[in-house]
Amino acid sequence: MDYKKQRKDLSYGYKSENEIHNILEDEFGTLFKSSLNPEMGKYYEFDKYNQEYFIEIKSRRIPHDKYGTLFFGENKLIKGDEILKKCPHLRIFYLWRCMDGIYGWEHRSSEYEICKRGRCDRGKDEFDDCVNIKQKYIKPLKNLLDNINGSNEQTKV
Repeated sequence: MDYKKQRKDLSYGYKSENEIHNILEDEFGTLFKSSLNPEMGKYYEFDKYNQEYFIEIKSRRIPHDKYGTLFFGENKLIKGDEILKKCPHLRIFYLWRCMDGIYGWEHRSSEYEICKRGRCDRGKDEFDDCVNIKQKYIKPLKNLLDNINGSNEQTKV
């Protein structure tokens, strides 16, 4: 495992999250970092939250539409289901900060596919079950909250 590259990638992600924090607060209201909440901890499935939203942020060094899909770990979808079971009023978003902007998908708002995804550029195969979202279901940040009532309907392909 190339730990130097892994640290560099993690640093890129944390820096990216910090850079867009104010932009996200303009859309979602005051947000808290889950890593600072002792009940959630450093490795919690979502990066930011408040009383209305839970948000996962992925930072990518590509334009958002370079590939036909964007993805995130299935563990986050499962955790999102658990959260919504306890607090059905919440809305959950998965965001990608890409080279051309911030894009997102609301939890189970459209069809998706579970498949193995990952990388092998850090000296080790890092593959896991992921939620694959087609580009046609991914929206720019400014359009994510258009559906004010939310939609938790899902269709798994």
